[in-house]
Amino acid sequence: MLPSVENDNRKTASSVKLTQKLREEIEAGRYAPGEALPAERALAQIFNANRRTVRAAVEQLANEGLLSIKPKCRPVVAAPDSAPRSRTRIPKTKPLANSQFVALVMWHGISEQGATAQQRIFWGMNKALGREGYHGVFLDLGDEIGSEEENAAREAARLQYAIDHEFGGVIFYAYAYRQNRDLIREVARRMPLVLIDRMLTGIDADFVGIDNRQAMFDATRHLIELGHTRLAYVTRNEPINTVIERQEGFRAALREEFGEDAQESILTAPPHVGSQWPVFDGLMHLPADRHPTAILCVNDFEANEVARRLADIGLTVPGDVSVVGFDNIVRSLVTGIGLTTVAQPFEEIGSKSAELLLNRLRNPNSPTASVELPARMIIRQSTRSIR
Repeated sequence: MLPSVENDNRKTASSVKLTQKLREEIEAGRYAPGEALPAERALAQIFNANRRTVRAAVEQLANEGLLSIKPKCRPVVAAPDSAPRSRTRIPKTKPLANSQFVALVMWHGISEQGATAQQRIFWGMNKALGREGYHGVFLDLGDEIGSEEENAAREAARLQYAIDHEFGGVIFYAYAYRQNRDLIREVARRMPLVLIDRMLTGIDADFVGIDNRQAMFDATRHLIELGHTRLAYVTRNEPINTVIERQEGFRAALREEFGEDAQESILTAPPHVGSQWPVFDGLMHLPADRHPTAILCVNDFEANEVARRLADIGLTVPGDVSVVGFDNIVRSLVTGIGLTTVAQPFEEIGSKSAELLLNRLRNPNSPTASVELPARMIIRQSTRSIR
């Protein structure tokens, strides 16, 4: 096993868990509307967390509208009419004008097997909608992902368009997941809303994604079965369910194989392509009998960047290091080697999202549904056995 590498994403996971605990306490009435929370130091002691984690959780709940924060004052629980609703049930929804049009709001991606993942989601969605007399409309967010502010502005414009033109429903992939919460709640109030891939805390909406934890668990097991014992994992510093669950799957597979004391090399990728990454460089410059023989990545784009950095160091894929991605969006690495990856069932994601939306139209007051579809591994040339 490899020496443990400090991982910023563990702090993110801790703040997400604490956020959920605080949210449950507030929604259960432990802290009443208008009541101030205990001081930051006291919360840290109550929940056995550091103050930085407490601060992040409080800020997130303030963004969701559950807390009100003023300078030099303790956070105060928001009044009921300003707080988000519980995820257990959606208030009655009705299309503004009985529209037969349903919007898919997401950014356009790179082509994979002649079609983007977004197009494949749209095909699956439209096929399911067509059987019930509805029609899909692709409200494209563009070809290039911008800054968080740019993404939020694009998403807000498309969501407002759906409201203004009285769409019958919206299927939404939230890339700027920290932004536009009030607008997203307004969409959910006016029409059926289905979130895909990324859950949004404090938003009452049905959800369709994949079983990220099991998929990454299976990918890690695949490498272990090929004889790899020195594995590293590359993640992103994003507090979203997909990132957290995939990392949990990697860690669970290590613990199953090597026990609870398994050493974990988890590296958080820099925010920009080509940025310096001294932790990665230091790890991969270890002697051949100590550096990782396999690296799993949170998505295909990080796998491509890892392959580029390995080539710069003078290491080959898969000769020196096997590489695994996630999503099946990038078929080949920059080196020309086919990428072993986890394939998402994009058409099925689209069709299942449409089914949940149609069910919401028929049964407005039914409990929220959360669907996790299975994914499958695609074995290409970027991994090899070292037995």
